[in-house]
Amino acid sequence: MIEVPDPTGGWAKATEATANVSKEAVQAGRDLGRFISGPAGEIVGMFWDYLKVVRFERQVRLAERVQHFLAERGMDGPTRTITLKIGLPLLDYATLEEDDALQDVWARLLVNGGDADSGIEMRRAFVSVLAEMTPLDVRNLAAIERASPFDLRAGSISVWTGNLPDEACPVSRRDVNVYSQLPTLEVLTSLSNLERLGCIYSGQEDGDLRGVSPIKIVGLTPFGRAFVQACTYNSVNRPE
Repeated sequence: MIEVPDPTGGWAKATEATANVSKEAVQAGRDLGRFISGPAGEIVGMFWDYLKVVRFERQVRLAERVQHFLAERGMDGPTRTITLKIGLPLLDYATLEEDDALQDVWARLLVNGGDADSGIEMRRAFVSVLAEMTPLDVRNLAAIERASPFDLRAGSISVWTGNLPDEACPVSRRDVNVYSQLPTLEVLTSLSNLERLGCIYSGQEDGDLRGVSPIKIVGLTPFGRAFVQACTYNSVNRPE
C-alpha cells in the first residue's frame, strides 16, 4: 500500500491528537467527580469542563497579545527559543492568568525571551516571581523603576513610597507633601511582598531622615531591575 504524504506536514495529526488529549482530560475530571457523593460529583465534572473552556479562551488571548507585541517590533515570530524548564512554566502561568493587565506582562516576558535582540537573559526566577505578583505589585514596581535611574557607581536611587501606586519620588525631592505621606496598608503589603521576592530593599538615609520608617523609603535591587526590563519593552533601546 502506497502511503500518501501528509500535505499539512503532520499538523492535522497533531491537532487530532491534541483534541483526543483534551477529551481525555475532561473525562478525567468527570471521573474524579465520582469520588464526591450526590449532586456535588456532577458539579465537579461540570467545573472541570468550565476550566477547560476558560483556559482555552485565555490561551487565545495570550496568542493574540504575543502577536501584537511581535508586530510592534516588526517581527513575524521568535528569533530564539526558550528552554523547556523556563518556557513550560511560563506558558502554564500565562494561560491561567485571568487579569488582562497581568497577562500582558506575561506576554511581554514571553516575547522578550523569544527575541534574540532584546538583550534579556531569561531566568526561571522571573517566572516564579511574576507568578507571585498581583496587579498592584506590578504597578508599584514599575513606578519605583521609573523613579530610580541606575548609576553604575552610585547604584539605584532610593525613592519615597507615600504616593504609590501613582508615582514614586526620589529621596532628593524633599518637599513636605512627598515625605510626610504614609503608604496605604495595601501598598505596604505590596511593598513587603516585593521585598520578599528580592525586587526591592527597604532602608533609610543618613542625616535628617533618621527615624523614618524604612518602608517609606525603598530602592530597586539589581534583580528587580533585570526583572522589570525582562517584563517590559522599550523600542528606543532596541538595536537597529
